[in-house]
Amino acid sequence: MARGRGARLSPLGEKLLWAEQRATARLSPQLDSLSSELNLAIQQHQEGVHPVLRLHASHGFAIELLPQHLGDLQLDLQYCSPLEALAALNRNSCDLAGCHLPRGAVGESMRRKYRRLLKPRYHRLVGFIARQQGLMVAPGNPLGIDGVAALADRSATFINRQASSGTRELLDGLLAEAGIAAAKVNGYEIEEYTHSAVAAYVAAGMADAGFGVEAAAQRVWT
Repeated sequence: MARGRGARLSPLGEKLLWAEQRATARLSPQLDSLSSELNLAIQQHQEGVHPVLRLHASHGFAIELLPQHLGDLQLDLQYCSPLEALAALNRNSCDLAGCHLPRGAVGESMRRKYRRLLKPRYHRLVGFIARQQGLMVAPGNPLGIDGVAALADRSATFINRQASSGTRELLDGLLAEAGIAAAKVNGYEIEEYTHSAVAAYVAAGMADAGFGVEAAAQRVWT
């Protein structure tokens, strides 16, 4: 505490706060999936059978909000990687599958991989939302990280997404385009499982940069 200035967290308190936010962000997809299963089972038991939309998709802020806009339609939401979601659609285990299609050469490479799991006569691609992705850095960008090429500087530490995520695949594509080997990125092997967890990791000072959606950075630094 300081006279006339109120109270502020100690350095340890700041670390504990960011640790709590990382844990929440890491666990929320699994808890949301479990909650969806339990709620659906309870409602069907109490009220009888209602139309159910089975959605498999990777965790995202737009997907989080979707249940609020479905009215009486029940949602069976399972979080998984884009390839896992498309595989589930291919074997008729879900009605909708979420996947990411970046612009440019990296997006074309991912599109070819996804196409193998789509049946032209039965499946359709529907645009749902556009999002901005890039490097997350501390306010003021103290290390001057201005692109993926800067990640090859071993003085900068990085926090990555898990290997199965669409964001990880996009990053790998961008590194390949820039001619940067993953081994040159300090922290490439350290993974988090949501955009929010990556943002909290960087905000806590545990890494100098991460890769994720703009919305996650805005939630942390605004």
